[in-house]
Amino acid sequence: MTLSAHRLDAGHHPSVPLPRRGGPLVGGYRLLSRIGKGGTATVFLATPVAGGPPVAVKMIRHDAGVDSGEREFTLASTVDVARTAAPITHGVTATGSYLVTAYLRDYRCAAGMRGGTMSLASLLTFGGELAVTLASLHDSGVVHCDVKPSNLLVGDDDVRVIDFGISQYLGERPVDDGFVRCSRGWAAPEQLRGDPLAPSADVFAWGSLLAYLSTGFHPFAGRHEADWIRRVGSGQPDLFGLHPGVEAVVRAALAHDPRDRPSAHELTAICRDGLRRASTPEPATRPRPAAGRADWVEEATAACAVVDIAEVE
Repeated sequence: MTLSAHRLDAGHHPSVPLPRRGGPLVGGYRLLSRIGKGGTATVFLATPVAGGPPVAVKMIRHDAGVDSGEREFTLASTVDVARTAAPITHGVTATGSYLVTAYLRDYRCAAGMRGGTMSLASLLTFGGELAVTLASLHDSGVVHCDVKPSNLLVGDDDVRVIDFGISQYLGERPVDDGFVRCSRGWAAPEQLRGDPLAPSADVFAWGSLLAYLSTGFHPFAGRHEADWIRRVGSGQPDLFGLHPGVEAVVRAALAHDPRDRPSAHELTAICRDGLRRASTPEPATRPRPAAGRADWVEEATAACAVVDIAEVE
Protein backbone atom coordinates (compact mmCIF):
# COMPACT_ATOMS: atom_id res chain seq x y z
CA MET A 1 0.00 0.00 0.00
CA THR A 2 1.71 3.19 -1.15
CA LEU A 3 1.66 6.67 0.32
CA SER A 4 0.34 8.12 -2.94
CA ALA A 5 -2.62 5.75 -2.75
CA HIS A 6 -3.74 7.67 0.31
CA ARG A 7 -3.33 11.08 -1.34
CA LEU A 8 -0.60 12.22 1.00
CA ASP A 9 -0.64 16.01 0.70
CA ALA A 10 2.98 17.14 0.36
CA GLY A 11 4.65 19.83 -1.68
CA HIS A 12 8.03 20.66 -3.15
CA HIS A 13 10.36 23.23 -1.69
CA PRO A 14 9.94 26.46 -3.67
CA SER A 15 12.71 26.66 -6.26
CA VAL A 16 14.46 30.00 -6.68
CA PRO A 17 16.39 30.17 -9.97
CA LEU A 18 19.85 31.67 -10.10
CA PRO A 19 20.89 34.13 -12.86
CA ARG A 20 20.32 32.91 -16.43
CA ARG A 21 24.05 32.40 -17.01
CA GLY A 22 24.07 29.93 -14.11
CA GLY A 23 25.33 30.07 -10.59
CA PRO A 24 28.84 29.61 -9.24
CA LEU A 25 30.88 26.43 -9.32
CA VAL A 26 31.26 24.53 -6.07
CA GLY A 27 33.56 21.52 -6.09
CA GLY A 28 32.89 20.75 -9.73
CA TYR A 29 29.12 21.34 -9.53
CA ARG A 30 27.25 24.23 -11.16
CA LEU A 31 24.55 25.65 -8.90
CA LEU A 32 21.24 26.02 -10.77
CA SER A 33 18.58 27.08 -8.26
CA ARG A 34 17.93 27.36 -4.56
CA ILE A 35 15.63 24.61 -3.30
CA GLY A 36 15.86 25.02 0.46
CA LYS A 37 17.08 27.35 3.20
CA GLY A 38 17.57 26.81 6.94
CA GLY A 39 19.21 28.47 9.89
CA THR A 40 22.79 27.50 9.03
CA ALA A 41 22.69 26.34 5.40
CA THR A 42 21.18 26.81 1.95
CA VAL A 43 20.49 23.91 -0.43
CA PHE A 44 20.87 24.24 -4.20
CA LEU A 45 19.97 22.07 -7.14
CA ALA A 46 23.17 21.61 -9.13
CA THR A 47 24.59 19.72 -12.07
CA PRO A 48 28.05 18.13 -12.35
CA VAL A 49 30.30 20.01 -14.76
CA ALA A 50 31.67 16.66 -15.95
CA GLY A 51 28.15 15.46 -16.73
CA GLY A 52 25.74 13.23 -14.90
CA PRO A 53 22.44 13.46 -13.02
CA PRO A 54 21.55 16.54 -10.95
CA VAL A 55 22.56 16.67 -7.30
CA ALA A 56 21.71 18.68 -4.19
CA VAL A 57 24.49 20.88 -2.79
CA LYS A 58 24.13 22.01 0.81
CA MET A 59 26.18 25.16 1.48
CA ILE A 60 26.88 25.43 5.21
CA ARG A 61 27.77 28.81 6.68
CA HIS A 62 31.29 29.25 8.01
CA ASP A 63 30.05 30.02 11.54
CA ALA A 64 28.59 26.50 11.72
CA GLY A 65 32.15 25.12 11.71
CA VAL A 66 34.49 24.28 8.85
CA ASP A 67 34.19 20.56 9.62
CA SER A 68 30.37 20.57 9.53
CA GLY A 69 30.19 19.21 5.99
CA GLU A 70 32.68 16.45 6.75
CA ARG A 71 30.87 15.40 9.93
CA GLU A 72 27.47 15.38 8.24
CA PHE A 73 28.92 13.40 5.32
CA THR A 74 30.33 10.80 7.74
CA LEU A 75 27.05 10.51 9.65
CA ALA A 76 24.97 10.25 6.48
CA SER A 77 27.36 7.61 5.12
CA THR A 78 26.71 5.49 8.20
CA VAL A 79 23.03 4.94 7.44
CA ASP A 80 21.34 2.90 4.71
CA VAL A 81 21.32 4.99 1.50
CA ALA A 82 17.80 3.71 0.85
CA ARG A 83 16.63 5.76 3.86
CA THR A 84 18.18 9.12 2.94
CA ALA A 85 19.57 11.10 0.02
CA ALA A 86 22.86 9.31 -0.61
CA PRO A 87 25.92 11.43 0.27
CA ILE A 88 28.35 11.92 -2.64
CA THR A 89 31.16 14.19 -1.47
CA HIS A 90 32.01 17.17 0.73
CA GLY A 91 34.47 20.02 0.84
CA VAL A 92 35.27 23.53 2.05
CA THR A 93 34.99 26.92 0.32
CA ALA A 94 35.89 30.45 1.42
CA THR A 95 32.40 30.94 2.85
CA GLY A 96 32.02 27.59 4.62
CA SER A 97 31.76 23.88 4.04
CA TYR A 98 29.48 22.04 1.66
CA LEU A 99 27.88 18.64 1.26
CA VAL A 100 26.78 17.05 -2.03
CA THR A 101 24.02 14.43 -2.01
CA ALA A 102 21.82 12.68 -4.53
CA TYR A 103 18.84 14.69 -5.74
CA LEU A 104 15.65 12.66 -5.34
CA ARG A 105 13.63 13.98 -8.25
CA ASP A 106 10.38 12.15 -7.53
CA TYR A 107 10.25 12.90 -3.82
CA ARG A 108 8.38 15.75 -2.16
CA CYS A 109 9.35 17.69 0.94
CA ALA A 110 7.01 16.90 3.83
CA ALA A 111 7.01 20.59 4.84
CA GLY A 112 4.02 20.93 2.51
CA MET A 113 1.89 18.48 4.47
CA ARG A 114 -1.21 19.98 6.09
CA GLY A 115 -2.29 18.72 9.46
CA GLY A 116 -5.86 17.74 10.17
CA THR A 117 -6.56 16.60 6.60
CA MET A 118 -5.25 13.03 6.58
CA SER A 119 -7.30 9.87 6.84
CA LEU A 120 -6.49 7.20 9.39
CA ALA A 121 -5.01 5.00 6.67
CA SER A 122 -2.77 7.86 5.51
CA LEU A 123 -1.64 8.60 9.05
CA LEU A 124 -0.76 4.97 9.68
CA THR A 125 0.96 4.58 6.31
CA PHE A 126 3.08 7.69 6.75
CA GLY A 127 3.79 6.91 10.41
CA GLY A 128 4.79 3.35 9.61
CA GLU A 129 7.11 4.31 6.75
CA LEU A 130 8.79 7.02 8.83
CA ALA A 131 9.21 4.51 11.67
CA VAL A 132 10.92 2.07 9.27
CA THR A 133 13.40 4.78 8.31
CA LEU A 134 14.06 5.76 11.93
CA ALA A 135 14.54 2.12 12.90
CA SER A 136 17.14 1.79 10.14
CA LEU A 137 19.01 4.87 11.40
CA HIS A 138 18.93 3.63 14.98
CA ASP A 139 20.17 0.19 13.94
CA SER A 140 23.12 2.01 12.32
CA GLY A 141 23.94 3.72 15.61
CA VAL A 142 22.67 7.18 14.62
CA VAL A 143 20.13 9.39 16.41
CA HIS A 144 18.84 12.00 13.96
CA CYS A 145 17.90 14.61 16.63
CA ASP A 146 15.99 16.80 14.13
CA VAL A 147 13.03 14.81 12.79
CA LYS A 148 10.63 17.42 11.36
CA PRO A 149 8.67 17.93 8.13
CA SER A 150 11.33 19.97 6.34
CA ASN A 151 13.86 17.17 6.91
CA LEU A 152 11.64 14.47 5.40
CA LEU A 153 11.28 13.51 1.74
CA VAL A 154 8.18 11.57 0.75
CA GLY A 155 8.08 9.19 -2.21
CA ASP A 156 5.36 6.89 -3.49
CA ASP A 157 6.11 4.17 -1.00
CA ASP A 158 8.64 5.43 1.54
CA VAL A 159 9.77 8.33 3.70
CA ARG A 160 13.43 9.36 3.80
CA VAL A 161 15.19 11.58 6.30
CA ILE A 162 17.79 14.17 5.33
CA ASP A 163 19.96 16.79 7.08
CA PHE A 164 22.23 15.17 9.64
CA GLY A 165 23.61 18.54 10.72
CA ILE A 166 22.88 18.06 14.43
CA SER A 167 22.66 14.27 14.48
CA GLN A 168 24.64 12.25 17.02
CA TYR A 169 26.09 8.81 17.28
CA LEU A 170 24.37 6.62 19.84
CA GLY A 171 25.99 7.28 23.21
CA GLU A 172 27.77 10.44 22.05
CA ARG A 173 27.64 13.33 24.52
CA PRO A 174 26.41 16.68 23.20
CA VAL A 175 28.82 19.62 23.08
CA ASP A 176 28.94 21.04 26.61
CA ASP A 177 28.72 24.78 25.94
CA GLY A 178 25.46 25.58 27.73
CA PHE A 179 23.36 25.50 24.57
CA VAL A 180 21.20 22.93 22.78
CA ARG A 181 20.97 22.69 19.01
CA CYS A 182 17.42 21.72 18.11
CA SER A 183 14.34 22.77 16.16
CA ARG A 184 11.54 24.40 18.10
CA GLY A 185 8.64 22.01 18.33
CA TRP A 186 10.52 18.80 17.56
CA ALA A 187 12.91 18.42 20.50
CA ALA A 188 12.32 15.91 23.28
CA PRO A 189 12.47 16.95 26.97
CA GLU A 190 15.83 15.26 27.45
CA GLN A 191 17.18 17.00 24.36
CA LEU A 192 16.30 20.40 25.85
CA ARG A 193 18.12 19.43 29.04
CA GLY A 194 21.28 18.68 27.08
CA ASP A 195 21.28 14.99 28.03
CA PRO A 196 22.96 12.31 25.89
CA LEU A 197 20.34 11.20 23.40
CA ALA A 198 18.94 7.78 22.62
CA PRO A 199 16.69 6.75 19.72
CA SER A 200 13.73 7.60 21.96
CA ALA A 201 14.35 11.29 21.17
CA ASP A 202 13.47 10.65 17.52
CA VAL A 203 10.41 8.69 18.65
CA PHE A 204 9.22 11.76 20.58
CA ALA A 205 9.50 13.86 17.40
CA TRP A 206 7.60 11.12 15.54
CA GLY A 207 4.78 11.43 18.07
CA SER A 208 4.70 15.22 17.75
CA LEU A 209 4.48 14.97 13.97
CA LEU A 210 1.72 12.34 13.98
CA ALA A 211 -0.26 14.43 16.47
CA TYR A 212 0.03 17.49 14.23
CA LEU A 213 -0.96 15.55 11.11
CA SER A 214 -3.98 14.13 12.92
CA THR A 215 -5.29 17.30 14.59
CA GLY A 216 -3.85 20.20 12.61
CA PHE A 217 -2.28 21.59 15.78
CA HIS A 218 1.15 21.03 17.25
CA PRO A 219 0.86 19.25 20.64
CA PHE A 220 3.30 21.63 22.34
CA ALA A 221 2.46 24.86 20.52
CA GLY A 222 2.90 28.17 22.31
CA ARG A 223 3.02 31.80 21.31
CA HIS A 224 6.59 32.19 22.49
CA GLU A 225 9.65 29.96 22.76
CA ALA A 226 9.40 30.01 26.55
CA ASP A 227 5.84 28.64 26.26
CA TRP A 228 7.07 25.73 24.18
CA ILE A 229 9.86 24.94 26.65
CA ARG A 230 7.38 24.94 29.55
CA ARG A 231 4.90 22.79 27.64
CA VAL A 232 7.50 20.18 26.72
CA GLY A 233 8.85 20.19 30.27
CA SER A 234 5.38 19.68 31.73
CA GLY A 235 4.87 16.40 29.90
CA GLN A 236 1.32 17.49 29.03
CA PRO A 237 0.80 17.63 25.25
CA ASP A 238 -2.37 19.12 23.79
CA LEU A 239 -3.95 16.15 21.99
CA PHE A 240 -7.45 17.56 21.60
CA GLY A 241 -9.13 15.97 18.57
CA LEU A 242 -6.50 13.27 18.09
CA HIS A 243 -7.77 10.47 15.86
CA PRO A 244 -8.68 7.50 18.11
CA GLY A 245 -6.95 5.17 15.68
CA VAL A 246 -3.54 6.67 16.54
CA GLU A 247 -4.22 7.98 20.04
CA ALA A 248 -2.58 5.16 21.99
CA VAL A 249 0.63 5.05 19.93
CA VAL A 250 1.01 8.84 19.85
CA ARG A 251 0.56 9.11 23.60
CA ALA A 252 3.14 6.37 24.10
CA ALA A 253 5.62 8.09 21.76
CA LEU A 254 5.18 11.37 23.66
CA ALA A 255 5.84 9.84 27.08
CA HIS A 256 7.84 12.30 29.17
CA ASP A 257 10.23 9.58 30.34
CA PRO A 258 12.18 8.29 27.30
CA ARG A 259 12.25 4.82 28.85
CA ASP A 260 8.47 4.63 28.49
CA ARG A 261 8.43 5.26 24.74
CA PRO A 262 8.21 2.45 22.18
CA SER A 263 11.11 1.80 19.83
CA ALA A 264 10.93 2.68 16.14
CA HIS A 265 10.61 -1.03 15.37
CA GLU A 266 7.60 -1.21 17.69
CA LEU A 267 6.08 1.88 16.04
CA THR A 268 6.41 0.13 12.69
CA ALA A 269 4.59 -2.97 13.92
CA ILE A 270 1.84 -0.93 15.60
CA CYS A 271 1.20 1.15 12.46
CA ARG A 272 1.14 -1.86 10.17
CA ASP A 273 -1.26 -3.68 12.47
CA GLY A 274 -3.49 -0.59 12.65
CA LEU A 275 -3.43 -0.27 8.87
CA ARG A 276 -4.66 -3.83 8.49
CA ARG A 277 -7.54 -2.98 10.80
CA ALA A 278 -8.44 0.32 9.13
CA SER A 279 -11.59 -0.15 7.09
CA THR A 280 -11.96 3.25 5.37
CA PRO A 281 -9.60 5.86 3.89
CA GLU A 282 -11.94 8.76 4.68
CA PRO A 283 -11.00 11.26 7.42
CA ALA A 284 -12.85 10.76 10.68
CA THR A 285 -15.17 13.50 11.97
CA ARG A 286 -13.42 15.30 14.81
CA PRO A 287 -14.54 18.08 17.17
CA ARG A 288 -13.68 21.64 16.20
CA PRO A 289 -10.51 22.90 17.94
CA ALA A 290 -10.95 25.14 20.94
CA ALA A 291 -10.90 28.87 20.20
CA GLY A 292 -7.61 30.65 20.78
CA ARG A 293 -5.52 27.52 20.48
CA ALA A 294 -1.98 28.49 19.52
CA ASP A 295 -0.02 26.89 16.75
CA TRP A 296 3.23 27.65 14.96
CA VAL A 297 4.01 24.49 13.05
CA GLU A 298 5.21 26.33 9.90
CA GLU A 299 7.59 28.39 12.02
CA ALA A 300 8.70 25.30 13.90
CA THR A 301 9.63 23.40 10.76
CA ALA A 302 12.14 25.97 9.62
CA ALA A 303 15.51 26.72 11.16
CA CYS A 304 17.49 24.81 13.71
CA ALA A 305 17.49 26.86 16.91
CA VAL A 306 19.94 27.25 19.77
CA VAL A 307 18.32 27.08 23.20
CA ASP A 308 20.05 28.17 26.38
CA ILE A 309 19.96 25.23 28.80
CA ALA A 310 19.51 27.70 31.66
CA GLU A 311 16.01 28.48 30.29
CA VAL A 312 15.05 24.84 30.68
CA GLU A 313 16.32 24.16 34.16
